[in-house]
Formats: sequence, structure tokens, C-alpha cells
Amino acid sequence: MKLASSSSKWLVLAVLAVALFMMNLDVTIVNIALPHIMTGLKASLSDVEWVINAYILVFAVSLITMGRFGDIFGRKRLFIGGLILFTISSFICGLAGNIWLLVGARALQAFGGAAMMPATLSLLNVAFKDGQRGQAMGIWGAVSGAASALGPIIGGVLVDKFSWGSIFLVNVPFGIIAVVAGILIITESTEPNASRRIDWPGIAIASIALLCLTFALVEGQKYGWGSALILGLFAASLVGFITFVLVEKRRDPPLIDLSLFRDINFSAGNALSSLLMFGLIGIIFLLVLFLQIVLGYSAIKTGLVLLPISLAVMFVAPLAGRLADSKGVRWMLASGMALTGVAIFLLAHLSADTTWQSLVFPLILAGVGMGLIMAPANTVVMASAPVEKSGAASGIMTTTRQIGALLGVAILGAVLQSRLVTNITAALNNIPGMSEGVKAAIIAGLSKGGATSGMNTAGMPPATQEAMSQMFKSQFAASLNSAMMVAVVFCAVGVFVALLIKNKKTA
Repeated sequence: MKLASSSSKWLVLAVLAVALFMMNLDVTIVNIALPHIMTGLKASLSDVEWVINAYILVFAVSLITMGRFGDIFGRKRLFIGGLILFTISSFICGLAGNIWLLVGARALQAFGGAAMMPATLSLLNVAFKDGQRGQAMGIWGAVSGAASALGPIIGGVLVDKFSWGSIFLVNVPFGIIAVVAGILIITESTEPNASRRIDWPGIAIASIALLCLTFALVEGQKYGWGSALILGLFAASLVGFITFVLVEKRRDPPLIDLSLFRDINFSAGNALSSLLMFGLIGIIFLLVLFLQIVLGYSAIKTGLVLLPISLAVMFVAPLAGRLADSKGVRWMLASGMALTGVAIFLLAHLSADTTWQSLVFPLILAGVGMGLIMAPANTVVMASAPVEKSGAASGIMTTTRQIGALLGVAILGAVLQSRLVTNITAALNNIPGMSEGVKAAIIAGLSKGGATSGMNTAGMPPATQEAMSQMFKSQFAASLNSAMMVAVVFCAVGVFVALLIKNKKTA
């Protein structure tokens, strides 16, 4: 049974919107639950980084391929299949009894999300081919923004009222409803002229290179930054990326059309999109840890504190998109990166005495800066690509964003872990009544796991326990500040990149 296309296009949009909301919600909702996952599954900071990075990594390397699969085998088929996989893996995530089962299920979620994401826009184009496409796209964008903004709030409520697993289980009933509705309502579509060849070597090389880089950044503190394993992984990732470029030049069709990067605006626009996600996802990751571990905030209070950044992005991004055509994109993007850098610099003064009120202005400023980048960067990338390559350009832009998010969590998390070990090693010398053996055990635990691993104070005198608690919070905040300053440097690079862009008419 299938409803007539003319009478069901808004129902098609509703089904796609539910799936899109689920996907975008899972990006921000997971951050809120990280401290609870660490406690519930007895996981370290480096372990829970994989809960985020496994999703981003798999999503990034499979997105373009899944988009091509949709063109070849049917967008509805890929969308429904991805939605089923996303729903099943959400159920597994919610019931996971150990950290690595959770990480594996998150990777499956990413495959499902990568199958759905390209299909949502393609199916929307087909459903609204006779008109009102702009209105539909506007609703699509609003749903995406609303999911990102509401993620911390919804996640906070679920974690506080139920458990961390509920942030995944909530997807299951909505996923089932969307699957049934999608089967009944959505009409199949394919791209008749799409190439049937898949760039399997490109997929394999890109996946291995990104995995090596991510593993080295996340696990560097645990195994030692100068260890043969970590240095070997960095070298392997470099060789992998070089090999990928060489292979892609000879593939027909390639996984990524590298010729698009010859345009300075295309390259700079993608770099800025990547830096945007580096800052957005990386900073939220750090702030969630600070608010819950150092300040002791509940999950829902943490979500409320972070809400200004999402609301500012939602408000500014549409305005920036309109102003870009008349005011010029270059200075808007440069201003956005500068404002974001200033905001992160203001945030990089955290302490155990920080109040939530003091975070409101920097978070709004960061949201304004990021909002000034989001839409204009999209415009720059898409306007610099030939019309016949707009699909490839869109896929590359989405992939580079995911890679930026991946590196944001990995790099800033690595700085946090490294500085935490260094700072606490120095601070332990000022704690009275502690043997060298205990100090060595604490440092060993922190080096292997990061964050709170190794900070068990059971059996110590009350005064020592209190001193240890205060010392840990102080040094954790100081370590976060160091990671924030690294993000500021990346923003400064972003200002330079923005100034390379040439203003062109985008209409």
C-alpha cells in the first residue's frame, strides 16, 4: 500500500524529520551522559572518548559511500535499512553492560546514520519536486538545529530521571514508527546515470588512516606519546593519507573528487567547516566533563548551562546566511572565527569556584561566532563547485565536518589527559601524609585511564581525602584550560583561512 505522492509529501517530510532529529540528537545528547557512563561502566576518559569517536569515525568514512549506494540501489531502500540498523543499535547501546559493547553498538549506529543522512535530502528533493521545496528545506534545517539545541536538555532529563541508557532507548519507539511510516509513505527513487563502480580501495585506505590517527590521539597518554606503537600509528596515518591522495587521482569515479580542492574557496570553506565542528563538539565535550566532575552539576543542569551556545547558533546562522550575499562572506567568516576564539579564551579560566552565571556570556559569544560561520561556509563551498558536482561537494563538506568533530574530541581530549597527569604529578607533592607508593599508583592510574581513574582515596585520613578532592578539581580545571587554549590556536588559524576566501556572488 502506498499513498499518492501529491498528498503525502508532507508526511514524507515528517518521517525524514523524525529520523534527522534522532541522528542529530545523538550527537549532543551523548556528551551529557559521559560522566554517568564512566561511572556506570567503570570506564576511563580515553574509553568514553571512543563512545563519541567511534560514531564520528565510522560516519565520516562511510557517508559518501552510503550516498552513492543510495543513488545506485535506491534511496528509500538505504534510508529504511539505515533507520532499522540505527534503531536496533540504539537498543543495544541502551542495554550495553560494558564499554566496548557500547562502542561497537555506536559504530553500528553510525553506519545506520550514514545510510540515512544523504537519503533524507535526496528523498526530500524528489517529494517536493513540484514546489514548496524551499519551505521543506527550511523545516529540515530547523529540525536539525532544534535537535542540537535540545539534545543537552533532553539528555539531562533522561539521565537524571532514568539512567544513561535511556538516551539511546528513547530512539527505539520513534525508530519503529518511522520505519513503518517510511515503508508505507516514501516512494523509491534512484539516479539512472550514477556510476555502479565503488571505490573500495579509497574507502579502505581512508578508514585505516583515520583509525590510526584517532587511536594514536586518544590512547597516546595510555601507551606513551614516544612509544613505538603511538609513533608508528602517527606514521601509518600520514602514509595512509598520502596514499589516499595518490590512489584517488587514478580512480574513476573516485571516493572524493580531489579536483574540487583546486578552488581556494572550496578548500578554505571545507577547512572552516571542519574547524567549526572541532570547536563546537570539542568544547562541549570539555565543558560537560567540567560541569559534572568539577562543579558537581546534575545532567539536566549541565544541559541548561550549555543551552545558550545552541540557541545563539540557531538564531544567528539564518541571519548570517542572508547577510553573506550583501556584506561579503570573507569578513563574516573571519569575524566568526575571531569571536569564537575570544569566547573560548574567556572560557579558558575555569576553576573549582566558577559559577554558571560567568559562563553565559562566553557561551553566547561562541554561539554567535559559530553561527556566523555555519551558513556562509556552506554557501562558499557549494557556490565554488560546478552544478554537476554539487552532490560530491555536499558529501565532501559533510565528511570534513565529521572529521573536524572527530579531531576536536581526540586532540582536546589528548591535551586534557596529558596535562592532567603532569599537573597532578606536581600537585601530589603538596599533599601531606601520602607515601611515594600511593603517589606512584595514582599517577599510573591517571596515565592509563585519564580523568578520575586512580583517584580512589578510600582508606586515607579524612583531611587527606578532602585535600585530594580539592587538589583534583583544581588540577582538572587547569588541565581543561590548557585544552581550551589549544582550541583558541585553532580558531586563530581559522581567521587566517577565512581571509583566503575570495568574495563572489553566490546568487
